[in-house]
Amino acid sequence: MAAGAPRLVAAWLALLLGGAAADARDDEFAEAFLDSLLPGARAAEAARARQEQQLGQIRGRVSIPPKFTQELPPSTGGLSAIRVLLDGGVRSALPTTDGHFLITGVTPGPHLLQVAHPRLIFDPVRVEAQESGDGAMKMSGYIASFEHGRGNKLKYPLMLQPSGSSSYLEKREDFDILSVFKSPMTLMMLFSCGAMFLMPKLQPMLDEEKERQRLEKEGEEPEKLK
Repeated sequence: MAAGAPRLVAAWLALLLGGAAADARDDEFAEAFLDSLLPGARAAEAARARQEQQLGQIRGRVSIPPKFTQELPPSTGGLSAIRVLLDGGVRSALPTTDGHFLITGVTPGPHLLQVAHPRLIFDPVRVEAQESGDGAMKMSGYIASFEHGRGNKLKYPLMLQPSGSSSYLEKREDFDILSVFKSPMTLMMLFSCGAMFLMPKLQPMLDEEKERQRLEKEGEEPEKLK
């Protein structure tokens, strides 16, 4: 056993050294593999950046006037609940705390921009992106008209405000005392009460009229006999 101990130690050291060498070779291979991928990734990033530069950007600001802010419940939120959608959600953006928004990657041609909010209604906007002579993208905004395509022209960058609000619950009407008397049931009840009150007073008058007619009839009969 004593004679074989040095050989076991040597074998163990060789195994450790061989494993370390293998790990070093694996690290060198992985580093070389990553270095081979970096040029392609950099080229793809540069191509993406050039493509983004060739595409346009839509800038604007969304604001909520105080008259609409007062009607919003705390759970609904104001600007934090807004989402700006382009072409039905193909591209979207969230406004900042002061309402500014930016949508990138806009291709040339007409686009439909919408502002989505749980309670507020915003008019849809038609945005036309056109390439200018210097290679930049020129944006023009119009109120979207589903009949004519274009409505009134808007200033750019866009300044968007709600045109109304929607409510899923019907607003309760204020109580009006006159509405009680407009009810058919109320009118029938008043007529019945009035008849019950007036009939006892009209009855003596009717009896007197009948008595007068009877006396007149009795007075006319002797004259006919003569």
